[in-house]
Amino acid sequence: MSTALQNRNKDPYNRQQPIYVDDRGRQMVNPGLDGDVYSLVLPPVAVGANKVFMDLFNGSTDKNVEIQSIVPVMSGAVAVTGTLAVNIWLTRTSAVGTGGTAATAEGANIANPTVSKLDPASPDLPATITMRSGPAGGATAGAVLSFESQFSEETNTAAYFRNNLVKDSARLVIPPNTGIRIVQGAVASVGNLGFVITFSVVRR
Repeated sequence: MSTALQNRNKDPYNRQQPIYVDDRGRQMVNPGLDGDVYSLVLPPVAVGANKVFMDLFNGSTDKNVEIQSIVPVMSGAVAVTGTLAVNIWLTRTSAVGTGGTAATAEGANIANPTVSKLDPASPDLPATITMRSGPAGGATAGAVLSFESQFSEETNTAAYFRNNLVKDSARLVIPPNTGIRIVQGAVASVGNLGFVITFSVVRR
């Protein structure tokens, strides 16, 4: 990745601002990530004890998936009163998830999981990189990477804090034949929880 300057890209004080380009000379949509950047949106679903909310698996042989952000979003459209928070864990996986609802590329249905390019000029996501909501099997648990506790009562502002499961602006690398999952702890709680995940695909 390299940096360039152009006169048209200025801040409010008329100073030049850097733009970032990838190795093909294209301006980067998100300078925190190299390569082609995608957004995975997982609509809110009911929480539940030990529930696996999603998995993403890199089945390619020559690409890394680099994740910059995994943001839990608690739905405020569901009435919840006097309940416990939802504890969620991010872990690696050693097998692809099965069942559930696969994410649709460039999907237009807001009720279904979708994965979309942040730059329309980016290539289609490789078919070997898959993701789904609510996998019924597979997604074998691996190393624990992160933890978050999400409050669910819709009248409390704490329910709307936006935390990132990928901490401290790090990039989480998913090598070939590995993946990640998000799983709830043993406490059931109530409410509907969704996720927005920003990631890129780069050649190894």
